[in-house]
Amino acid sequence: MAASETSDVDARIARLEQQVKELYARIIALERLVGSGGLHDYDQATVRRKVEYDWQS
Repeated sequence: MAASETSDVDARIARLEQQVKELYARIIALERLVGSGGLHDYDQATVRRKVEYDWQS
């Protein structure tokens, strides 16, 4: 009985790991399609303000 439960858990973990890999690949493909490999405009503005603030200090 315990071996059956262990194999069920192992199978579920294997399926979840495969799903994570597939989702990761899909995200990479979407980022390439959209061209959002860099920072979002809002993020760039935030970084720019932070750099200016640090420089003025």
